[in-house]
Amino acid sequence: HVQDPAVERAKLRRLPFGALRKNHGVRECVGLKAEHHFLENWGVLLFVGVAGVVLALLGILAFDPLPWEAWMAFAITVLTLASLIKGTLPTEVSILAGVTALLAFFIITPQEALVGFSSTGVATVVVLFMMAEGVQRTSVLRPLLRFMLGKPTSMVEAQLRLWVPAAMISAFLSNTPVVAMLMPFVMTWSRSIGIPASKLLMPMNFAVMLGGTCTLLGTSTNMVVVGLASTYKVLDPKTGQPLSFSIFGITPLGVPYAAVGLIYLFIATRFILKVNRGAVDNVIRNPREYTVAVMVTENAPIIGETILQAGLRGLEGLFLVEITRADGECINAPGPETRIAAGDIMLFAGQVETVTELYRLQGLVPATAESRKIKLERHKRRLVELVVSPSSVLVGMTVKESRFRTRFKAAIIAVHRHGEHVKEKMGDIVLRSGDVLLVETGEDFMRDFQKDPNFALASEVSGSQPPLEDKLHKFIAATLVLTMIGVATAGVVSLLTAALLCVFGMLVTQCMSLANAGGAISISVILTIALSFGLSKGLEVTGAAAQLANFIVKILDFSTVGLLFGIYLGTSLLTSVITNNAAVALMFPIVADAQAGIIVTQGLNPYAALYTMMIAASAAFATPIGYQMNLMVHGPGGYKFTDWVKFGLPMQFVLGAAGVFLAAAIFP
Repeated sequence: HVQDPAVERAKLRRLPFGALRKNHGVRECVGLKAEHHFLENWGVLLFVGVAGVVLALLGILAFDPLPWEAWMAFAITVLTLASLIKGTLPTEVSILAGVTALLAFFIITPQEALVGFSSTGVATVVVLFMMAEGVQRTSVLRPLLRFMLGKPTSMVEAQLRLWVPAAMISAFLSNTPVVAMLMPFVMTWSRSIGIPASKLLMPMNFAVMLGGTCTLLGTSTNMVVVGLASTYKVLDPKTGQPLSFSIFGITPLGVPYAAVGLIYLFIATRFILKVNRGAVDNVIRNPREYTVAVMVTENAPIIGETILQAGLRGLEGLFLVEITRADGECINAPGPETRIAAGDIMLFAGQVETVTELYRLQGLVPATAESRKIKLERHKRRLVELVVSPSSVLVGMTVKESRFRTRFKAAIIAVHRHGEHVKEKMGDIVLRSGDVLLVETGEDFMRDFQKDPNFALASEVSGSQPPLEDKLHKFIAATLVLTMIGVATAGVVSLLTAALLCVFGMLVTQCMSLANAGGAISISVILTIALSFGLSKGLEVTGAAAQLANFIVKILDFSTVGLLFGIYLGTSLLTSVITNNAAVALMFPIVADAQAGIIVTQGLNPYAALYTMMIAASAAFATPIGYQMNLMVHGPGGYKFTDWVKFGLPMQFVLGAAGVFLAAAIFP
């Protein structure tokens, strides 16, 4: 058999450098490795090459003279985007590298690099993460979301139930807290209905952004434009008076614009958006499997529902083995239409991440007698994994003989041994060295027993603490959140101040603990958002962003529609690489300056121009770094940079065309 030369060469390219050099010489080795890297990265190299050629042509033919710092800022931004497209490094590391390069070339100052860490927008996201944790811990939204989201039987029904209400809510509430509150519930809901979170989170995020364009209250950027119009004293040409913006002034444009966007989401999600495994969805990475028995309580909301309706079938990494009725009847491998009754004991086999989701469901409690003997309120319990050490006194004892609950103030609810779950009756299991025990315990266990010599390893299972279910805490949390939204919307205080007061109220009333609040903050997301401010500063302070925006508007200066499309394109492109507030700040003088702005020089309707700018500033669909909400769903959805480009870029063009023609028709 003769080996295909192409296959043989491909194998050689994958060999380590040392082995290649030894057998084929340095010259051949360098050639093969260069060929390997080119084939692996041709898409990124093509992007960098095309971007470089385009920028060079713009510099020669279109831009006014720019300092070298501006061209270096362009180059660093392109290379940062290339790193994000490649996806080898985490998003925050790629952006950190870009900011570091800007600092190294003295393009931005340390103060400008760190401006994001002092941004009220970033601080608001941090506090909203904590607020969302308080909402989740008290289950205040669970009845509403249970009714709203339901148990859809198809992808289209699930999308309709999620995206339309999300868009409607965000028309009147700031869109960032809407995403913050919905995201944890949607993650759990997606697993219960068997639909990948990656098919729901990015489109939900876009639906919220679209809803924010329907009124002036939907996003802070709308209010920034209104404030700039007041600062620049933009006048209504019909009356000669300053422009007047009502809350629903943008609604005739925003509603049909959002409708077009939702139609695109329904169509494109099916054909373009692929299934990804997010950080939470990917339960397969942890192979530990347990058998866990849970009991249906007397007041469980799933009583009378089928297994399918309750969302207990099709959970990834979890299998319902049997149901034992209160009267002793045993149903092996129950079907999807089996009805759930009070007192049922359900035996599940599953991996630890999915078992955790089961543990947090309202109305299900561990069925072990030892668990029921723990004198601790349910919301103060959590799951911990323990590895039995070779020197442990537990080795050779049965669970019953070990008096585990009395000794460690914890109840063993499952045992995993060498790649398989142990099926014996819990009290009769003989413990061995290396056994992994899944135990239910209190919040002090890790402090008291983490270094106990009986355990080689002790690790709390992330997110395993059951929520509060009492009505008092639900009422307190709901009151705090509604008050926060009301006072922030009315402009009494800023959203940051309102959110801080809300979180403080939740901590004081014990709706959540300080540990809950701290654990809710996603450090990678916060780093990415804060560092993106520094990256955008490089384009902003060197004049590169203003030149780009000005050029886009000039080349489309041939009609009303062309000018509006230029405003839309310039604003949306800027908001894809810098913050939306910075994008409108850069575009505003080009559009609305009293002497040289295109509203004055071209006689453009100021409402058409400024409303177009508002919807474009929220059109950060093509990159994850353009909007803080994009970054909030980027990790949990398991998305890559290219997913945003493939799904969001066509949406950008579709909505650009729709928004421009609608603005020209509605505000002639």
